[in-house]
Amino acid sequence: MDDAAAPHPPLTAGWLVEVTDRVPAGRAALDLLGGACHPAIAHHGARTLRYALDLADRSGADVDRDALVHACLLHDLGASALAVGPERFEVQGADLAVALLAEHGWAPSRREQVWAAIAVHTSPHVAERLSPLTRLVRLGVRADFGDDLVDPALRRATEADHPRLDAEWVLSGVVGDAALRDGRRAPETSWAAALLAAHRASPDPDARLAAF
Repeated sequence: MDDAAAPHPPLTAGWLVEVTDRVPAGRAALDLLGGACHPAIAHHGARTLRYALDLADRSGADVDRDALVHACLLHDLGASALAVGPERFEVQGADLAVALLAEHGWAPSRREQVWAAIAVHTSPHVAERLSPLTRLVRLGVRADFGDDLVDPALRRATEADHPRLDAEWVLSGVVGDAALRDGRRAPETSWAAALLAAHRASPDPDARLAAF
């Protein structure tokens, strides 16, 4: 897949700028997301946030909205060049996100909430039950990858602002390639391990989508 032919839209949608401007370190998170991640992953983060906010509004969830913004935007930061350690991408992304929050003076207790939401976002059933924040991040991700959780009109509007850019293909490629380079990033039962197994069963780049 060659995505260099067309320019990628920037993360400047009005709703996103408005939301991040209201959140402490929100613009810093947006800048980090756009600067570190592939555009497909960055726009996936924005879509996840919009769906999570909608789900929070409709459910009346008692959740720290500022933490929700950061956890959604940065949940795949471990699938970027900033993640250089041996841990699974979810943990590296959580560490990178809370490092940003620490730089901006966030209290440890709030940083821990964001860390947990990012670290478990690929863990079915666990994320949905651990806390309102982990649940909303997980549901936002699930909504973006096709679960029928948001209104089709909202999905169309969101994807107009934040096109998909083959997000499934790109994200699975980044995580799977990292696991190929360092097997420690794919511990047993992790999503990265499933991607690695799919690759070993068939080297066809599209085969890993079966593990998505």
